[in-house]
Amino acid sequence: MNMKNILVLLVSFCMLSFSVSYANEPQWKDWSEKTLAQAKQQDRFILIDLTAKWCQFCKKMEQTTYKDFAVIDELKKNYIAIKADEEEYPELASRFAKVGRPGTIILDSNGKVVLTKTGYIKPQWMLWMLQGTLAEYSDK
Repeated sequence: MNMKNILVLLVSFCMLSFSVSYANEPQWKDWSEKTLAQAKQQDRFILIDLTAKWCQFCKKMEQTTYKDFAVIDELKKNYIAIKADEEEYPELASRFAKVGRPGTIILDSNGKVVLTKTGYIKPQWMLWMLQGTLAEYSDK
């Protein structure tokens, strides 16, 4: 084997290892008392992705923002991520009726709303928002 082939194999192996070590999307949980209790017990923030089937920007966030490795990693480390379609969770949609779709809602570990954002959020902006929220509202 020549040096070029060895390098190609090494790069391929590293890329495969990197892609396997991360999920392709956040570990989405359901909106439930159990999930809220888990957040409180683990002292973690909650990110709610409030979506709708008709929402094109919800689909765009799913394909871009929630596929970004840095966003996934930040959510995995510091948040419990909940994906909630407004048809499946009408009480949640009603509670956040003034938040458009896609709606991004961040709650502290006690369930108190600390941030709401309407519309598409680019991956880098989402990462900054997650990190900034954690820095501002956390006493960790």
